[in-house]
Amino acid sequence: MRFIIAAFLFITTLDHAFAVTDSLIIKGRIQNLNGRLYRQAPFITFSRNNILQPQSELSKQASLEADGSFRVSLPMLFPQEEIYVDYGGKAFTTFLGSPGTVEVTFNGDSIGKAKKLFYFAGVNADANNQYPLYLAAESQRLNSSRTLGLDFFKAFWEKSPSDARFISEQRAELRLGSVQAATQKTVASPALYQWIKSVTDEEQMQILYEHALANQYQPAKYLIDSLKRLNKAPLTGQRVIWANRFGNYADIMVESKKIDNPSRTNSLPVKLMATLIRDNATRLTAEERQHLNDIVANGVSEKAELDFMNKLFARNETVMNLLFNFERESRIYSDLYDSTATEFLKVRYLAKNFYKYTYKHQELLSRHIQSRTGIPQFKQSLDEIVKLELKDSSDIRKLIEFRNIKTDPTEALPGYYLAASNDRGNSWFNRILDGLKGKTIYLVKWNIDDAKSREELDFIPELQARLPEDIVFLYIHLSADEYPVSDALIRQYMVRHRLKGVHMSVDDTQMMDLLFKLNPLDAATFSIIRPNGKFASKNAPAPSAMEKTAQAILEASRQ
Repeated sequence: MRFIIAAFLFITTLDHAFAVTDSLIIKGRIQNLNGRLYRQAPFITFSRNNILQPQSELSKQASLEADGSFRVSLPMLFPQEEIYVDYGGKAFTTFLGSPGTVEVTFNGDSIGKAKKLFYFAGVNADANNQYPLYLAAESQRLNSSRTLGLDFFKAFWEKSPSDARFISEQRAELRLGSVQAATQKTVASPALYQWIKSVTDEEQMQILYEHALANQYQPAKYLIDSLKRLNKAPLTGQRVIWANRFGNYADIMVESKKIDNPSRTNSLPVKLMATLIRDNATRLTAEERQHLNDIVANGVSEKAELDFMNKLFARNETVMNLLFNFERESRIYSDLYDSTATEFLKVRYLAKNFYKYTYKHQELLSRHIQSRTGIPQFKQSLDEIVKLELKDSSDIRKLIEFRNIKTDPTEALPGYYLAASNDRGNSWFNRILDGLKGKTIYLVKWNIDDAKSREELDFIPELQARLPEDIVFLYIHLSADEYPVSDALIRQYMVRHRLKGVHMSVDDTQMMDLLFKLNPLDAATFSIIRPNGKFASKNAPAPSAMEKTAQAILEASRQ
């Protein structure tokens, strides 16, 4: 399973961040690497997953030597993980990595020609060399059974829960049986069998969670019990998808619990509150700290002690709300699920809410959550993506502190242009377009609080990389329905997610004025504007439809 590469973790970042983590050493050689091939792609990319971020891989690039050789190391959070190889968009494969050394070789002259291009030595070599045979056998078996293959999902969502379980088990058995079919003339690798069994089992669990979400019923106990394997090896792309589907289901259950039992979900044990205040409040006197220690040990016996805690809470309200909100939600996790699922949801809490917090608060909440989490792989996964967030802090600070904003776009950082105006929406938008005459524009309407917007924006850096540099990406941040969004958080999001282009934020009045011109004026909708300023499409394909969108933009640029 391959995902969009949304973030590159380069060697220094990874090595410093995970000095104590086991590593996979990847070395090898592209045989017959000619000059033309080298100029087109002078490096090879290796990527791995993070269980908390289904939309991105964590990648490192290995530079090619003149003889085609390369060497790179990747940190390993799980004993076994899927690793993805991408040679300049020309050759791809997946292999199973473990701490140790793996050697990867392939022939540059055979790219696009050979049925089996990549060869492996070292850790998991048998499994990795048999994996292409498995893929071929699986494709053949799925194509031969339309019910379990090509047409599987056509009627799946309308089936009863018991029928959905039965047919998903049949599909898993068909896919897993491809291992034996592929290795009839040799001995099947036990590592390959366990790898594919993990993938097929977790695809089944993923689609059953989706079935429960689509049909609004509670999954069976066996599906809930399966969550105990979340921290087991191997970590695969399929595992990340399954974990995400479970997380989406859990979010619905948590909200339902809040409605059903507000008194429990809105409160915390007094001793826990006192501990949070004692460990995180600033400027506590020695007397206040001792008073909190007494409450942690003995609880409260008088209203005056609650008033004392309320006073300290108010003195540090922002930080305390941050921690109290997490602890309230964490309490619901424990009511609903076993320890492994609860631990996963704890670390996911920050990952799913990154966009809401400043870097300072991300760091604070990360430290607190890791102190409350006992599973090393989950703690390391959270630490990894927090370091990704924080690595852009210098550019974030520069963009947030930029004040010379005008009605016309002004470059605040290389590639990032800001514009602001109190003018009517139509007149301001037309003025922006006039300044961009002669350029093809991909118009992005979004809101940071909209999940679909955030999902689509993760595809934009790759879409931009596929297009000529003179294509302009124009982002219109739409006013929130209920709560205004901090401009600092929007700017932080822009840099962190590499949203290069021209940025406008419109208020409610400007949105109403633009309603007909930009229809549909909804978050996560897109348009294409020709170089002459006319719309080629007011309802253009989204960034996630990568090939279709790139083609539509290029066609508009030629008109």
